[in-house]
This record gives sequence, C-alpha cells and structure tokens, in this order.
Amino acid sequence: MGRSRLGPIVIVIALVALAGAAAIAYVPRLVTSGGGCADQRQAGLVPDLETRVPKQLEGRSPDRLDSAVTCSPQGLGSLAEHGVTTISSAGGLWELGPSTGVTLAVFRLAGPDRADRIAEFYTTGAAQAPKVANLVTTHPVVAGRSATRLDYSDANFPQAIVVWPSAEPDLVNVVLAAGVPDRIVQEALAAFGSQ
Repeated sequence: MGRSRLGPIVIVIALVALAGAAAIAYVPRLVTSGGGCADQRQAGLVPDLETRVPKQLEGRSPDRLDSAVTCSPQGLGSLAEHGVTTISSAGGLWELGPSTGVTLAVFRLAGPDRADRIAEFYTTGAAQAPKVANLVTTHPVVAGRSATRLDYSDANFPQAIVVWPSAEPDLVNVVLAAGVPDRIVQEALAAFGSQ
C-alpha cells in the first residue's frame, strides 16, 4: 500500500498500538528466535481493549478495528525511555474521504502520568518527523479531565491528536484526526462519552 494521507495516522497507531514501566498489564508477546519480541497488530489481539473503542462516529462503525501489542524499542519510542517494555492498544479507523480520516484509540498504561507519557510519545514523534510544521500544543478539558492536544501540519496537511486519561484506571483515550474540520474532532472526543 502506498503512503496515503492517512498514513501518519495508521503508522503512528501501528507503532504504539494499532499504540508501563512497573505496572503494565500482562499481554502475550510474540518472541522471536533472537530472544526479543516482535510488535503485533491484528483484529482480536487484545479484545478487551477493542470493546472500549467507541462503536460509532459520523453515524457508522469504523472501517477497521484492531489491536496491537508493541514491545520493540522503535515502536515504543519515548515510552521506552520511561522504562515501558510493552504496551497494548486498540483503535478504530474511520475513513472519511480519500485523504481524510479519524482514529479513535485506547491504550493500556499504568500510572497517574499515563496520559502525559502517551502525549509525549506523539509530541516527540511529531517533532522528529521531517515534514511536520507549525506544531502547537494546548491543554483542553475532555470529559472533565485535562488533555493534551497537538495541532500541526504534515506535508501541509492538517493533523490533530488529543490524548487524555480514561475514567478507567490504566487506560488512555486518543483521537487522531487527519484533514478534518474541528467539528469532527469534537464529535470524535464526544464519542468516548464519559469513559
């Protein structure tokens, strides 16, 4: 598959998810012959997280729903610097046009700073990407909890990422939007409800 405009959303989810140091929940990992592990992503891999992804956006189900276990240093990025060795996640992708879409994702990571760690992962990734420009970070309130929002352009294409802690312990909610108006971003945030 060629690199579409949705590529940054899908790739970022794949790297961490679809993507906690001392207290990440146990998730089975694929062990390679070299003794390491390989990142995995497929539908049904982490079913309990897949059930936490909102079921509807724009009046329909996602075009794709899957989950992931990420354990490679490359996939973990800045999370590895905080001692995270494995993270599990699930995400639903809504393709809203030929080069626009939204991913709603849920990550499992323990600790009171769990959302800050995921936000840092995305901030670091955006800051290091060669075609990213005009990165702006704000801290809105989502479902009564402090969030981190990143707005930037990737190859002159608008992107937004919003990260906030779930009401459920050890979970983090994430919205990734490419080329959509803020109205859609707000609908995506509302799709999580109070979770």
